[in-house]
Amino acid sequence: MNDNRSTYTRLRSSFGQQVREAVIDVIERYEAQQAAAQNAVTSSTLVALSDDYEDATTDQDRAMIAVAVADGITLAEAGRIRRAAKAIELGTPGLIVRATAAGMTPNEIARELGATPSYVRRILRENPGLVTAAAKARQTTAD
Repeated sequence: MNDNRSTYTRLRSSFGQQVREAVIDVIERYEAQQAAAQNAVTSSTLVALSDDYEDATTDQDRAMIAVAVADGITLAEAGRIRRAAKAIELGTPGLIVRATAAGMTPNEIARELGATPSYVRRILRENPGLVTAAAKARQTTAD
């Protein structure tokens, strides 16, 4: 009888240890997921980063922001951000043309983009077909 009790006690202890380990594992995974979600790169965190970078007044301030960003994201996230930035860069002429059609000046557009007015004018010069189409579309909606 004593032998059965000691076997039962060992099994119970072993089972209890397995349950404790499983619960701890679940909690650790949950905490890791929550930490990842808090550090996830979202459009709002990118806007905040952009605002911080724009507000930085020295190259040293910008470098500190860049280091903080590099420390806070994964390589995969950096790749996604770079691809998104490239897509925005490729779409910038269309954005400039639409803004011009909406009545914004090259200086206003440049200020919003963080570009120079000459860059905006060059884009408009290089895309006369888009400018004409946008002006016609604006005229049609105004009528």
